[in-house]
Amino acid sequence: MKRLLICIALCALVSCVAPAFAEQEQAFLAILAETKVTKMIGMKMPELPPMPAGVDMSAMEAMMGMFSGKPQRVLNVRLWSPGIAPDSAFATLFPPKGLLQGDKLNLELYRPKAEKGTTEDSGKPGEFNPEAVDKFTIKIYWGSSATVRPGQPKIITWDSMPVEEKEVAKRQARESSGQSSYFYKPDWTTGYWPTKKQPGKIDAKASLNGKYSLETNYTGNVEIEAPEEVEFLDGFDLSSPDLSKSPDLTKPIDLTWKKIPNALGLSAQIIGMEGRDTLIIWSSSEVYDNALSADRGFMQMADVRALVEKTVFMKGDDTNATVPIGIFKDCDTVHLTMAGYGHGAALAKAQPLPRIQTKSSLTCMLGGKKMPSMGEDMDESSGGEDEIPPMPEIPEE
Repeated sequence: MKRLLICIALCALVSCVAPAFAEQEQAFLAILAETKVTKMIGMKMPELPPMPAGVDMSAMEAMMGMFSGKPQRVLNVRLWSPGIAPDSAFATLFPPKGLLQGDKLNLELYRPKAEKGTTEDSGKPGEFNPEAVDKFTIKIYWGSSATVRPGQPKIITWDSMPVEEKEVAKRQARESSGQSSYFYKPDWTTGYWPTKKQPGKIDAKASLNGKYSLETNYTGNVEIEAPEEVEFLDGFDLSSPDLSKSPDLTKPIDLTWKKIPNALGLSAQIIGMEGRDTLIIWSSSEVYDNALSADRGFMQMADVRALVEKTVFMKGDDTNATVPIGIFKDCDTVHLTMAGYGHGAALAKAQPLPRIQTKSSLTCMLGGKKMPSMGEDMDESSGGEDEIPPMPEIPEE
């Protein structure tokens, strides 16, 4: 799976995730609200047994929640500021009461240390290198259609890519494989929340609405308001395909979901690997774009509306898309991702410059030749007991 995710970066030649650090003395505050849904075809999560008093089950409960298929609300705060903050530095965000996180969020500070003999774009030994795979090929399909449209797929081979694009792709692959839970820039300080002391579990009844006040002693103070429309989005709720069993990848795949209120734009992508040398990508975009497979992170409302206008994104109230027949039938692994983008808030001038952004996301493994049979087939092969995947590795901050 790691190889597959890194491969996506090879054709995403436009960086869309990190904030733009145009002003070298400008600090940035980001309040990022996401509703995540993670699905595993055919997997049923058992109830946790009663545990003795004093046993910390928070990590297991988080893992169970992640793979339960139920929406999980996540709030991340990031404060990027130029220079390395002094040891005495502090940053505190005072949230509205409706967030249900207490009176204040104490940001912890990350101060990157310079590494001798390395640069910002240097790679790491052992990382995935497409040049080590003979004739590495990417096949890209796009648009909602039961059949493959004329002129598709677009085929990109590593050997045919210009040198400049190869270098960009390699850099983005490194960033994709090495990205931690927060973005950092050399010689900049990153304030972040949640932390180990404040894990920041967001209640389903919590609201984003209200005033957020940031106080620091090293990079300025600022206030920003989240109006009524800036709220946690609903999670993706798919009615098709039937997630109780593996879908038939030899047929068109119907994607149908419940409407997400207040969403401005939506996107869907499916990726699959054929062996070691072929990456298959489908996007719901109606037009070809170099960044069809890019993780666009959190987006400003104007950018979302522009991509909807260009039909790169679906409209916010769309509820259906169709994947062409058979394009993933020979893949070893097939993985669906969806994203919805909601309303946000921002100030044009401040220090730091604040923004609040909202997003809904879905990840779902759809199967493939090297994936075990799920759902009804699993009942026959393994006595009906679905295996729970191991707890994902969480990067240390």
